Amino acid sequence: MEPLLSLINQTGVNSASIKSVLVGLSLAFLLGQMGSWVYMRTHTGISYSRSFVQSISVLTVIVAQAMMVIGSNVVVAFGMLGALSMIRFRNVLKDTRDTAFIFYAVVSGIACGTQNWLLAMAGGVSFSLLILYLHGVGFGSQNTGDGFFRFFSEVSDWNSPDFQAILYRHCHATQLISQRIHESGRSEVTYRVHMRDLENAHSLLEDIKTIATIADTSLVIQEEEEI
Repeated sequence: MEPLLSLINQTGVNSASIKSVLVGLSLAFLLGQMGSWVYMRTHTGISYSRSFVQSISVLTVIVAQAMMVIGSNVVVAFGMLGALSMIRFRNVLKDTRDTAFIFYAVVSGIACGTQNWLLAMAGGVSFSLLILYLHGVGFGSQNTGDGFFRFFSEVSDWNSPDFQAILYRHCHATQLISQRIHESGRSEVTYRVHMRDLENAHSLLEDIKTIATIADTSLVIQEEEEI
């Protein structure tokens, strides 16, 4: 142990600088873990990647260490820039939201590496609360409908009062999206629908079957997009 301490003293490193390094790297690790946890808690969709979650934690610590190495030395900064230029990042982020977490990790690492610890903690907490709030309230979500109702009709005159009555009974609102007439004379009709009771959506198809001129009905329920 004594040879190690003597070696540290010979390099001009005192206990204060050791403490600042340990505090900076520890804080970077905690902020990286917080960002990773928030990402896991608020992620939606099918593009989840375990390696990306781990990268948030690792990148925060690496950037903090890089800033400690650079310090105010311009020569070291250019040397590190040249070393990093040899690395090729070929991973394409599938979600623009993921970019925000990458920037969070980089900025948090910079703040920890430059001993702006209060700013790092305040920024980390603010970022986490903001993401949790946006996820909790569903900010940015736009429900354009519960799904799409499609059917075929043997005749062009399918829009009867009985048909409209069934739609009104099962849907809050409907919107005609398209009507395609085939060479055979059959009409392919698509509606966007807001269901009154989404759990009993199959009853719409059952009632539509009672209209003889309509066949091959289908109802596609879409998931609401979230942050």
